[in-house]
Amino acid sequence: MERQSQFKYKVAEITSDRMGDDFTLDVRPLIVELVFFESLDKPYVTGQIAISDDQAIFDSITFSGTEGLNIQMMSELSASENEDVVMDRSFILTGIDTIVKSSNSGSSSIYVFSFMDEHAMISKTKNISRSVKDDLNTEILKLCGNECGADVDTSYASESVQGNFRGIIPYMHPLEAASWLCGKATTNLGMPFFLYGTVFTGKEAPDAVIRLGSLDKMLEQPAWNEDIPFLFSPANTQKQELTGDPTSQYFQVQSMKSTSLQNTFKQLQTGGIGSRYTVTDISNGRNTSQHFSIDRMIDQANEAGLIDKTKQNIYDPEYKTPDFDVVNISGDHLHDTDAQIFHNVVSRGVYGDKKSLHDEVSPAMFLKKIENLAYRNAIYKNMIDVTLPGPGFIKSGGTVGDKIKINVLNDDNGKDGGLDRLRSGDFLVYNTRHTFKNARHDVALTVFKLEKGSK
Repeated sequence: MERQSQFKYKVAEITSDRMGDDFTLDVRPLIVELVFFESLDKPYVTGQIAISDDQAIFDSITFSGTEGLNIQMMSELSASENEDVVMDRSFILTGIDTIVKSSNSGSSSIYVFSFMDEHAMISKTKNISRSVKDDLNTEILKLCGNECGADVDTSYASESVQGNFRGIIPYMHPLEAASWLCGKATTNLGMPFFLYGTVFTGKEAPDAVIRLGSLDKMLEQPAWNEDIPFLFSPANTQKQELTGDPTSQYFQVQSMKSTSLQNTFKQLQTGGIGSRYTVTDISNGRNTSQHFSIDRMIDQANEAGLIDKTKQNIYDPEYKTPDFDVVNISGDHLHDTDAQIFHNVVSRGVYGDKKSLHDEVSPAMFLKKIENLAYRNAIYKNMIDVTLPGPGFIKSGGTVGDKIKINVLNDDNGKDGGLDRLRSGDFLVYNTRHTFKNARHDVALTVFKLEKGSK
């Protein structure tokens, strides 16, 4: 029995200014595969599209790498609802990755094109060197809007605590500079910010395809599928594939893979567990020094209600280093040690009453730099790769920075209803890879959570 298509292209066309304003090439019947990539690390979306050309169309177009690609997508879950469009995006085709000639026909080929967001292409055409001031959030929005013409959805972001500063952007592409500033921004708890692109427009900014988000806001949001969790049970997945109804199938986890989990040694090496931050002010010769402890950082997040310390999956505070008194290290717990020394040189007064980008007004504010690092390490320590059916995910508007609920049964049959505490619960999405091929839409996710347990 032929499977019903899980998606439908309402619009899929290539445009070219070189061929004239009215030129459009409808490629809907020619698409072999379409792939989108999203990541919290990138302020733009990239992807690939494979197109079958049995009439030598692209030979006549003389592709140059500046063509436009417009996609309007409907999922199977939206097709019965007056064919609502679940995704409407425009991209720039940046190059031909491969051309595979068919052995059956001399004029038949499959072209694989790479593409990216238009604002990413605009950013690559510019190098800017100018002053920035006041607060990081505002400067990031200016770089995206004024330099790249891209609106930013800030509904996922708190205010950064880094303010009253002045600095210089040293000849960088606008989005590169925005990501650089984003890497320096933290919340009052030291939680990092992320500047990222999505295939969906913003919640509060209808035209925004970039989002600025902070980890605290992301942790506070509910999972969009709280009432219908994705379920991982190999036996149940196979049964649903054969006999289940489509809606149930779309909330079955197809695969789950965990790699490089719980690498405490790497956390220690990078200074994200215990370290010391020293500052030398060359304007007056003064030195300050303070210790960073991940245990104290988790206490602060626990007090703020963001991470339950009794369930946290970031660090084991009970572990004691062997023979600490014999080998003369700085503490009996890892968070008491100075595994890394960070040193910063500043010169206060260069910008009058404004700080430089590397300066702060108090020792506690300097520690935000290490807290930023420690939270990022905690994220990398708890990443899991999962593959899900795409229709339910894309219909919800789910994307990176959103929270999803996944339940993993301890046994294949799920007789006891027991859940795997480490791999069940509310996860934040870090990366996505949407694949539309044949009649199927799958989405591969990299997800993480900072607490054990299904809640």
